[in-house]
Amino acid sequence: MKSGAPPVHELSPGAPGGDLVVLAHGLEDSWESWRPLARAFDPRWRVLVLDLPWRPGNDYRWRRQESAAGWLAAGLQRLPRPPDTIVAHSFGANATLELMAAGHSSARAAVLICPLYCPPEQPVTWQVFDRARRTFDRHIRDGLRLRLGQRLRTLDEAVLDGMIAKAIDRIGPAGFLTVFDQFIGSGTLALSTVTTPTLILAGGADPTLSPAAAATLGRDMPRATLLVHEHYDHFCHVRHAVEVAEQATRFVGEVGEVAVRP
Repeated sequence: MKSGAPPVHELSPGAPGGDLVVLAHGLEDSWESWRPLARAFDPRWRVLVLDLPWRPGNDYRWRRQESAAGWLAAGLQRLPRPPDTIVAHSFGANATLELMAAGHSSARAAVLICPLYCPPEQPVTWQVFDRARRTFDRHIRDGLRLRLGQRLRTLDEAVLDGMIAKAIDRIGPAGFLTVFDQFIGSGTLALSTVTTPTLILAGGADPTLSPAAAATLGRDMPRATLLVHEHYDHFCHVRHAVEVAEQATRFVGEVGEVAVRP
């Protein structure tokens, strides 16, 4: 196991013999953002969450030590056993996708929530770059507002705008380029080699993954199931935790039934 591997936290102890489910958060997001979803999961599942180095407030020096997939792999090595299911969001979903494409995931199933995907036929232009930058700023804004929770009601709009501007300045080019590099690299992954049954959840209100790009991603993965909901945005796993949990639980159950079918 590499030095400084991501810490692991338990959100649900589960039941004896229950599935082991591990969660991987997105960029500038906290492991604690998984609490609403974990509460809605099958209570028999033992739910562990990785505190990955792209958490809020990081300086992005972790990129010089290891790839996102490498950090995820290091976190998975800290688990008591290989997970039955990996549930990952956004940047964490891409790290999971990269790991699976390299054949380094032993999970029985995966749930990717709002991954970043650049179809191979999509040229990487300055227009794409500028659009990605605007989307990045929007996600930072929406993520901060979501983390503020009830405090949001008491904040003056000017104060909130200042907080958002400071967050974007702190993250800086290093954070955006980390995401953009992961985005354009996603189109080069050997998706046809991914044999892990994978549920891809996308939203019509999420500018990161258009329905067309989501369809291409699902098409290129031989064992993928794609669900697109028009009312889902990039943080649907928090805003619609019960719905997302139900879909994940149903998918994992179906995968388990196929696995034991004679």
